[in-house]
Amino acid sequence: MTDVSSEKDGLELDLNRIALNFSQNSLSNQSLYSSFSDSNLSGNSQLALQFFFTFNANYYSMRFVSFNSMIAEYGFTEIKQTDSSTIRNKSLDRLLFSTDYTQRSWDFDLGFESFEAGPFLKASYQTEFNPTPALGRRHIINYVLGAKLFDGKYIKSLYFDFFGEHDLNRTTEFNGFGAELGISLEYWLNKSVRFLYSMNFKHYIIDFRGSRILPEYQFLIETRIEVNLFRTLSISPTLRYYRLKAKDIEIPASNLILGVSLNFGKVLKPAAKPLDKYQFLY
Repeated sequence: MTDVSSEKDGLELDLNRIALNFSQNSLSNQSLYSSFSDSNLSGNSQLALQFFFTFNANYYSMRFVSFNSMIAEYGFTEIKQTDSSTIRNKSLDRLLFSTDYTQRSWDFDLGFESFEAGPFLKASYQTEFNPTPALGRRHIINYVLGAKLFDGKYIKSLYFDFFGEHDLNRTTEFNGFGAELGISLEYWLNKSVRFLYSMNFKHYIIDFRGSRILPEYQFLIETRIEVNLFRTLSISPTLRYYRLKAKDIEIPASNLILGVSLNFGKVLKPAAKPLDKYQFLY
């Protein structure tokens, strides 16, 4: 273990992920066969589409890292009914901006794994592309204080923190405090296939007066196996599960997405390796 790391230095621009998750179910004349036992002709034609975008702009200094990210997610399901009318339901809608200051306090090398660790501060703002009917557009501010492991070979991030959260929408106004735990893992099965896993759990401890909603916990898990098709293009089966429980509602709500994603990702500008004290520029 050393007090600081020397693996990265300077600005890193990472177009981490542009992904399209698509599934379609097309039926025709199914109402004419409603008395038949063939379940392949039950239901209605459906189109499900999800879009994911992640961009990171990180700055590595000798003693700290500034992690900055933009995350955009949007998805919908369109159902075509037998009378040719369509119903469109929004299944995902999130636009998140965050900035993070992480102290590079320790550098661990365990042989099979190496990572950095330190305390961090983080602030974020979350909104949505299309306002939810009857609720309006969400405006959520979070501020975070905690500690993390980061930039490991397998453990890309492991963090625990305490957070404050404020929803500025008057319809869903919320002011609260809680604890958060999360992890992101990456494992290359071979040169062309990698396994990705991420989990986030938020437990709300205190709800301040004036809050219109009373969340108890949020849980999000996403896992996928990316198979490289060509350079920066890959395809992956994807599982994403979200669960929300409120203190005043007995039954939690959940959203499960299963599908196949087409992904694009590229490090636009890698962080440099710093010069050691015996190297000079001419």
